[in-house]
Amino acid sequence: MPKFSEAEKEKIRLEMIQFAHRCFIDRGLRNTSIEDITSSVGIAKSSFYVFFESKEMLYLELLALEGEVIERQVWPKVEKEKEVRGAIKVYLHEMSSELESNVLTQRLITNLEEYNLVARKVNSQYAATKTLRSIAPLMEFIKKNKELKKLINEDIEVIAGVIRAALAMIIHKKDVGEEIFPKVQEILFNAVANELTI
Repeated sequence: MPKFSEAEKEKIRLEMIQFAHRCFIDRGLRNTSIEDITSSVGIAKSSFYVFFESKEMLYLELLALEGEVIERQVWPKVEKEKEVRGAIKVYLHEMSSELESNVLTQRLITNLEEYNLVARKVNSQYAATKTLRSIAPLMEFIKKNKELKKLINEDIEVIAGVIRAALAMIIHKKDVGEEIFPKVQEILFNAVANELTI
C-alpha cells in the first residue's frame, strides 16, 4: 500500500469526500462503490481504508458535516425568538426547511433501505454518539427552558422526542399531498409548540 504525505492525505481525503457526497446523493449508498470513490482520485481500491473505516462511515461523516451546517443555519434564528413557543416553531420550520434542502440528510431520513444499510454496518456506540451530538443544541435548549419553567414538566428526552417526531413529518409529504403539506405542517408545528410550553 502506498505511503501518502500528510498534505497528500488531506487533499485526497477532501476530494474523496466531495466526490462521494455527489455519488451518494445521485446514486445512493448501495449503488456507489468504493472503487467509484477511489478511482475518482486515482488511488487503488485498497487505499480507501487509509482514509475511511468503511463506505458507511464515510456516509456518516458526510451526514455529520451537513448536520453542522444545519445547526449553524438554524440556531441563530431560534435564539432571536423572545418566547419559547415562538422559538420551538422557528426551530421546527427552519429544521424542516434545512432537511428538505440537504439532500443527503433527507435521503437517510426518507429512505428506509438507505438507513438500514448504514445502521447495519456501523457500531451502535458510534451511532449513539453521533445522534447525541446532532441533537445536543436542542437538548440544551430544552434543559434551559425547563429550568426556567417555560416547558411542560416532562423528561427532556420526551420533549426532544416530540420535536423530532414532528420533524419526521417530512417523510409523509407525498402521502399527505404536497399542495396541502405546508398547511398540515403549520397546524402540527403550532400544536407541538402549544402543547410543550407553559
